[in-house]
Amino acid sequence: MKITGRRVITSSPENSETPVESFRTWVTPTNDFYVRNHFDSPSLNVANWTLDIAGFVERSLRLNRKNLDSMSQTDLFATLECAGNGRSFLEGDVPGVQWGIGAVGNAEWSGVPVRDLLELAGIREGALEVVFEGSDSGTEGGVDGDVRFARSLPLDMALHPDTLVALRMNGQVLTQEHGYPARLVVPGWYGVASVKWLRAIQVVNEPFRGFFQSVKYTVKRKSARGVREEVVGMMLPKSEITRPRHGECLAPGARLVEGVAWAGAEVVAAVELSCDGGESWRRAELVGPQKRYTWTNWRIEWEPTRHGEYQLLARAISDSGEIQPGRHNPLHGGYHINFSRPLAVSVADSGDKKPLVFSI
Repeated sequence: MKITGRRVITSSPENSETPVESFRTWVTPTNDFYVRNHFDSPSLNVANWTLDIAGFVERSLRLNRKNLDSMSQTDLFATLECAGNGRSFLEGDVPGVQWGIGAVGNAEWSGVPVRDLLELAGIREGALEVVFEGSDSGTEGGVDGDVRFARSLPLDMALHPDTLVALRMNGQVLTQEHGYPARLVVPGWYGVASVKWLRAIQVVNEPFRGFFQSVKYTVKRKSARGVREEVVGMMLPKSEITRPRHGECLAPGARLVEGVAWAGAEVVAAVELSCDGGESWRRAELVGPQKRYTWTNWRIEWEPTRHGEYQLLARAISDSGEIQPGRHNPLHGGYHINFSRPLAVSVADSGDKKPLVFSI
């Protein structure tokens, strides 16, 4: 299967990356936007499709696409990133899709706030979480029968005005690979929360322990009471260098180092670059829109002082002051991979006839 623009990691189910070239524009073209699937995508007929809202509510609802289109719509820009993005850079054999840097993209999402739908249904006192169920299902190791993809949100997050049942992406109707006819979009959270191919919304009065937030998509965290397990949720600050590329041999002289950074629900306050492996840092210039939920591009001029090998590092700083770490937290396993990863380049001697590009 050939996919225009995206780098295919697995083809069945499809898991494919946003190309680096699309990191240099603020809005990722829909055809280039990464795709993360746990199972093969379902084929849905919008004429028969419905979204059921039930559970701990005053009245159950069954809505079709026309119902949703007729309701008040909200537009917002949000960066989505797979919680396992960058997994191939971890040490050892870490199970899961072996993403490079491309399981991330920034798009405009349009649709109906979940809050409006839940207000129509009427939330009963004692409600705790809201479960979102997709139409995709399949087998998972250690589980009998099919597993349907489902995730929950705390009630306050489900009621946040920016949590959407999205119907459009970048001004157009959702494509099949991005969740047509409707998907959840939870800005500021890792992409696993943004359930595609929505079929049901269930309000519950007890914690949801679905496969994709109990067996998978959990991390460990140290607390005063010891190490506890928690569900993958909010995105962490992260930056990537998009130019130069890893392994590139550069001509002597000044050049721009460019990249992109994001900070979950926060605005990116700053990006810093180190050209000496983290010994010293310089502040980069932020370029283009700087909004909460979205990535921002950055650039900085660098003039190498010698020829030879260099290790470039970039780190993002969020509006609240959280700094991208220099190492991966082993308690996070194959998720939350936001450490500053060294980018190796070399600078040719001024007497060399022509710099070369090589791969590592």
